[in-house]
Amino acid sequence: MVTAEKLRVDAAKLDALLEAFEHTYLHFVDLGGGEMDDRDKGVMAFYAIRDLAQKIIVEANELSEHMEVCDAVLAVNHARKKEGAK
Repeated sequence: MVTAEKLRVDAAKLDALLEAFEHTYLHFVDLGGGEMDDRDKGVMAFYAIRDLAQKIIVEANELSEHMEVCDAVLAVNHARKKEGAK
């Protein structure tokens, strides 16, 4: 079952991998050959992926908070229905 928590954890894993990649390998872009435009595009693509992963984490947190509120409302409604049935 997909939950906001699972999405948040998966996005956090992706962010951690991107951070490790950045610290380990991205400095090689400055050392490597090839066209400057191609290297710049690669760096921009990397950071676009990282920004998207961070955005997903924020949105999953928001979703999780909304789901907690919905669960609380459902629990209150269920309790009221039980009390009304007595």
